[in-house]
Amino acid sequence: MTIYWERCSICGRYHAVKQCTLNPDIMVCPHCCLACPLRSKCPKPVWYPEIREKHRVPQAKKAGERGEAQKVLMDLLSKLKEG
Repeated sequence: MTIYWERCSICGRYHAVKQCTLNPDIMVCPHCCLACPLRSKCPKPVWYPEIREKHRVPQAKKAGERGEAQKVLMDLLSKLKEG
């Protein structure tokens, strides 16, 4: 099976590309979409949903876990001050 990727209008590399929402005549790869200086003004970035799901940062599930981690950290800091 052969997959043909299109050429990005910004960087010129061959990647999976999608049509830009701000400039419909431009096809952008995920790298150029993330590096775009107009990304903060973009109403719906093309590559946002896929990238967001793949690189989600896990958060602490319970407040107790965070408190326990803080307690261990403070204990280690006090040992550093002593020694």
